[in-house]
Amino acid sequence: MRKIREGKTLGTQMVDGKELPIMQPEIYERIYCKNCDNEVDSEEQAIGTCTQCNQPWLTNKAKDIHIKVLEMPIMGSDTGE
Repeated sequence: MRKIREGKTLGTQMVDGKELPIMQPEIYERIYCKNCDNEVDSEEQAIGTCTQCNQPWLTNKAKDIHIKVLEMPIMGSDTGE
């Protein structure tokens, strides 16, 4: 997996009298061959063929996106729980 966007704090927002951070999560991408589950590298992307099973990427390419939240503020509840 490769990171395609860095996580960071974008600012803050007032919610029910509390100042909460607005977070941009980290985003990761995995490009792989659906046929053999081999992860694509830059060389394979350039040639258009999986080096493990020799199938073309055009028909066998898949992407997984993983979003990682770095921090969640403590919100609490109105009932005290």
